[in-house]
Amino acid sequence: MAETSRQRRRLSPEHRRLLFQALGLIVVVVLLLWGADTLVRIRAQTLLSRNIQDATGVEVAPEVDVEGIFFLPQVIRGAYSEVNVITEGVMGGPLRIDRVESQLSDVQVPFHDVLVRDIRQVGIGRSEENLDLTYEDLNSYFATTGRPLTLAPGRDGAVRIKGDVVIANQTVPLSADATLSVEGDALRISPESLNTGSGSLNAASRLLLRNRLRLLVPLGTLPFGHQLTGVRADSDGVHLTATGTDIVVEP
Repeated sequence: MAETSRQRRRLSPEHRRLLFQALGLIVVVVLLLWGADTLVRIRAQTLLSRNIQDATGVEVAPEVDVEGIFFLPQVIRGAYSEVNVITEGVMGGPLRIDRVESQLSDVQVPFHDVLVRDIRQVGIGRSEENLDLTYEDLNSYFATTGRPLTLAPGRDGAVRIKGDVVIANQTVPLSADATLSVEGDALRISPESLNTGSGSLNAASRLLLRNRLRLLVPLGTLPFGHQLTGVRADSDGVHLTATGTDIVVEP
């Protein structure tokens, strides 16, 4: 009886063949879906990159990475949970922003736009950005805006300002330690101490000079956020964070 039971449980060659065919079909379908998902993801990322490049005017196409294991449900829905973007060489008027890393949430792109490869508008629920300013770009900005000043790394996260400034009809070589802060959509540079070398200034001139060195650097043309939330400096440059909500990006 035991032998008869084992024979019944054993698959016949025909059943084994059908089982292998079914398993093979499942594998083929999974690979086809994975391939289609990958191709659609690449297409959408390329289109988003082009859209952002057109909107910001950067020379190098941004790097775009859409998060999520399965992409097809997101593209059909027209809603992407998280999109990471790296944009380099963003120009905000005379100021060049070296690099902007953006984490975008609740990104809305119509399925039709992806299908016809023509994204006309991107909606973003929220963005968080990290941006880098080099000292070279900041100094170029000061020169372009008529301020003969240079910025360099200071001690303990501060920066150092140097330059020749005309005050009270005399040219004064100065250097100053300065702290950084954010104010709305601008970077504020505030001097903490002034050194005018051998030049002597009265109290009124020193106060005027200190006020003149309170510099504002506007950053209102960030790709996905206009509210600055923090700043720090190191030997490489100035690094800021920013957030934005309910943003619309159009080419």
